[in-house]
Amino acid sequence: MLMDALNRVLMVLFFLSCLNTVRHLYYFIQTWVVSNEENLAKYRLDNKALFLLGVSVSYILTVIFKGINL
Repeated sequence: MLMDALNRVLMVLFFLSCLNTVRHLYYFIQTWVVSNEENLAKYRLDNKALFLLGVSVSYILTVIFKGINL
């Protein structure tokens, strides 16, 4: 019973990590498309957002290679 609850929590964390990564990819692509040679736009992240993106990507890679189950 406890393992099922932990697996569900891990599944929710995986879903939130995917949403966070897709969000940053969307904003990056949006900035890239809007940018042109005269007006170069940069996609900037503060330290907190960069840290959370790194944790999200690393968790997604861990799930891909190891799986979600404990």
